Amino acid sequence: MGRRIIGHVIAAVLLTGVVACGDDDASTSGASAAGNGVASTAASAPAAPTTIPTATSNATPTVPATATPAPPTSPAPPPTTVVAPLPPVPRVLLVGDSTLLSVGEFGALVALRGMDPVYQAASCRALGQPSCGKHPPINSVNVIDGTEGNIDVVVIMAGYDEWFTTFAESFDQVIASARAKGAKRIVWLTYPEGVDYVLPDDRKASESLINMNRIMFERVASGGYPDVLIADWFRYAAATQGWFEGDDIHLTRTGAFGVADYISRKVAFAAGQPCPVPREVNGAVESPCPDPDVSGPVPDVVSLYAA
Repeated sequence: MGRRIIGHVIAAVLLTGVVACGDDDASTSGASAAGNGVASTAASAPAAPTTIPTATSNATPTVPATATPAPPTSPAPPPTTVVAPLPPVPRVLLVGDSTLLSVGEFGALVALRGMDPVYQAASCRALGQPSCGKHPPINSVNVIDGTEGNIDVVVIMAGYDEWFTTFAESFDQVIASARAKGAKRIVWLTYPEGVDYVLPDDRKASESLINMNRIMFERVASGGYPDVLIADWFRYAAATQGWFEGDDIHLTRTGAFGVADYISRKVAFAAGQPCPVPREVNGAVESPCPDPDVSGPVPDVVSLYAA
């Protein structure tokens, strides 16, 4: 009997040791043991949880490449165009529609001075779109492309019958063709605004002409057209009397001499040359020629070119 009691005591002691060893193993497994509801066998306060270090615990997490947005990019710079100086007597291609046609019809070609002019004007001539009329002329792009030899300056006074929604595209086509011909300057006359002229399709031209001016100024202001010189014919001629017909775009004889004189002065200004003629008969020739947009219209322009 005594031996049985001693045996039971020994067995109980051994069993207690086994249980104690099992609790020690559970405490070293971290928070998982406590999370499973296993009570600690220690009589004192529970020990602080043990942090198990891992190989990546101090490393910066790797973010997938797709999770990081690409930095914003700056707008592409405008194309670089080197503006070369003009020769003293540049070869100038003048491309126009019926507005410029008046220069030839009224004998005002004599006012195209200080240049070697190549005059190409036809009624209804468009810029880059098909021209209008029963017998439409080739458009401005085709005129430039078909001109023999190199050109120093291209002057544009055309496109009055082309609606403004195609103007931006046509503008770029004309510039590209002029540059391909070696033009160092493209002088583009602005369009009169608030006019009574009606297009061949019966739409009022004023809305289109206003927007064409806006688009032209915006494009030149972008910095991509340093070789384009806007000639503000609209504001220059607005200060005159008797230069326009009743539709406000076609020219009288005085207006024909006026626009030819204006173009000559604008080209001389761009070339840094003296004005081709003085502002009045027997007057002094200005050198270099000032910008006519600043100096304003010549008072008695026809008399300057009287034979």
